[in-house]
Amino acid sequence: MMNGETQSQTNWVGAWYAAPSRMFSANLSGRTLRQIVHLHAGGTQLRLRLSNRYGDAPVTLSSLSVGPVRQGPVALPGIQAVRFAGQPTVTLEPGQDVVSDPVSLHVKAFSDLAITFFLAQGESLTGHMSAQQTSYVSGPGDVTAVPAEASLFVYPLQTLSWWLITGIDVVPSTPLNAVVAFGSSTTEGFGSTPNANRRWPDYLARRLRDAGETRFMSVLNAGIGGNQLTSSEMPLAGGMPPFLFGEAGSTRLAWDALTQPGATDLILHIGSNDLRVGVPGATMIEALQHVASQARHTYRRVFGTTILPGGYPPTQVEQRSLVNTWLREQGRQWFDAIFDLATPLASSDDEAVLHPACDSGDGIHPNDEGYRRMAEAIEINALTGTSS
Repeated sequence: MMNGETQSQTNWVGAWYAAPSRMFSANLSGRTLRQIVHLHAGGTQLRLRLSNRYGDAPVTLSSLSVGPVRQGPVALPGIQAVRFAGQPTVTLEPGQDVVSDPVSLHVKAFSDLAITFFLAQGESLTGHMSAQQTSYVSGPGDVTAVPAEASLFVYPLQTLSWWLITGIDVVPSTPLNAVVAFGSSTTEGFGSTPNANRRWPDYLARRLRDAGETRFMSVLNAGIGGNQLTSSEMPLAGGMPPFLFGEAGSTRLAWDALTQPGATDLILHIGSNDLRVGVPGATMIEALQHVASQARHTYRRVFGTTILPGGYPPTQVEQRSLVNTWLREQGRQWFDAIFDLATPLASSDDEAVLHPACDSGDGIHPNDEGYRRMAEAIEINALTGTSS
């Protein structure tokens, strides 16, 4: 193990992750949340990660549980309580991250997991805005004890965000490493089909599963929509507060990438938003060099990727080309390999434009086919894999 906490007795590995940012208040206090996540690794035990990193006041959660999902908010038998230091209730102070006690629950890779809790006090101002996954919110009250067959009635509200939850770690039955995908909305999966797990990290995870044996790794998605590598300012945010887009990638790397349990590899796919707001290519190259050097203190292998076409001001088209040329020609001086994600998605008529077959409709974000092509462009034999 190259990353995360000391694994002297229990070899935890990340199975699911959602990079946190500050959220708008959704008035969730006094309601029950049942949030759905898709695991890229299985195991015999799990633990839940929560965060109040951007909260202004304490939040208290009770009646926490995890369990398999039948459909929508309806859980299958096998729900297990989640405790923190042996207690069924946990309070997160402003800025605090917490990890639960181990939960004895056998979960399978590529299965959905329901995370349920009652938000007893405080407001959830930390979460992940664009989940590409439907989760469920109750009316007022703690409905965690309601029978499964009534779930459709007691969770009448839906959300496409994740609230207060940041990760699930598992103890795999056999050794397993993880690779972290770090980026912006095109890593987060914006534009993909909701509830279908068709982000490029999902496609990559399935490729690694199908390759099998020592190629298989868990894939953790550390993308945040709108995120920049060099700054947290977003002058072209269209009236949306910049805090929704997360802290600068160079800053959040410390908690979103460098502390992931069991992670040996890092794939950086970030920089498009920097270029769109006018950051010079030379500045981007310097920032990529710095992050690659920083990540090498933690990771066994660090990979770069070319920046996708689509949505650049005319003055910045040349800057994207400058960065991508440097990545292809000199990137190996800083990275273990460069994966060319841009070329398979480029229009045959103009390399600065997304191919119509890969465009979700806004000229910037790929659709399912585009994300599939991105995953196919990653040379999986270059990854560390997992030793038996």
